[in-house]
Amino acid sequence: MTDRAAPPYAVPRGLPRAAVAIAALAAACQAGPAARSGRWSAPPTEILSCVDLPREDRHSHNLSGLAWDPAARRLYAISDRDKWITVLEPRPGFLGFDLRSPIALDIAIDAKAWDGEALAIAGDRFLVVANEDQPVIYSIDRSGRGATRIELPEFRGTRDNRGLEGIGYASGAGGRYVFAVNEQALEGDGPTCTAGHGTVVRILRRSLDGRPDREVAYLTEPIFTDGTPADNGVSDLVALSADRVLLIERAFVQGSGNAVRIYDVDLRGAQDTLALGDARTAVPVRKRLVLDLALLADEPCSMPPVPQRRKSLDNYEGIAIGPKLPDGRQLLFLVSDDNDRPTQTPRLLTIAVARGAL
Repeated sequence: MTDRAAPPYAVPRGLPRAAVAIAALAAACQAGPAARSGRWSAPPTEILSCVDLPREDRHSHNLSGLAWDPAARRLYAISDRDKWITVLEPRPGFLGFDLRSPIALDIAIDAKAWDGEALAIAGDRFLVVANEDQPVIYSIDRSGRGATRIELPEFRGTRDNRGLEGIGYASGAGGRYVFAVNEQALEGDGPTCTAGHGTVVRILRRSLDGRPDREVAYLTEPIFTDGTPADNGVSDLVALSADRVLLIERAFVQGSGNAVRIYDVDLRGAQDTLALGDARTAVPVRKRLVLDLALLADEPCSMPPVPQRRKSLDNYEGIAIGPKLPDGRQLLFLVSDDNDRPTQTPRLLTIAVARGAL
């Protein structure tokens, strides 16, 4: 597929309001302290844009992992049904995105076994979860070739379609690390989520420099309401540092829609679970709520095709950290997996997180 000119589908609903807001924020940041004194308060967490990707383009569907490249200023999203990475280039102000030529992935895994669930960027390479039931991450170059394996400690007792769901990467003076997390509890770690209790998953930090690996127990929230079928689990994570990650808890209840919450998790001081057969015997790592999507104004979003508590809610399975706005707020990107169903929306959400929330 060749690059294309910016089509009309990339313009989100609510564009005039978002454009005015960004212009006002930039003007406020350029003004001196005296000009702002008494007349300007720190802007809150809000949805800047809510872009429904084109249903007629097959590269919009089944997106299950997301990564932001600050150098190229592009987003990359992995498909869980096809061996490619969808490339999205933002328009000014992140008020729209254009699809660019996708990257075909040359990874030696049977086409029937392909289940691209997560994506991260490590320098000049992509890190990919190609099948959530296999304890391995693939490192591959930016052209989609030259794949090598990063073996992980076994996630023994993975439930069907509830295995490795998110990865992240962090590097610094303390080393280079890959993070991985499963969606719902391993069989030995207890039950899956219900409206009465959460599920215990494992966040693994794998060293790429020969340092000891680390693993902690993470307890999700219960499902937000009763219903059948229903579930809640971790759908992705992104590394903030060698010790902190952001992760998504994504829930679904038939007839009630989705819940999407993002938590800040600090691994420091948490009990290591690598040698434990049952992660429930460890105290869960501490977590802090960063945002609940159901509590944000959803004016930029289109009406969902099925019942939802907010227009913005959908099946978000990918998260990426973007740049900072002139007002100091951090951008977060979320991408939804529509599973090729008309009842779900392929969507890219851009959220400005209030200063101090991360």
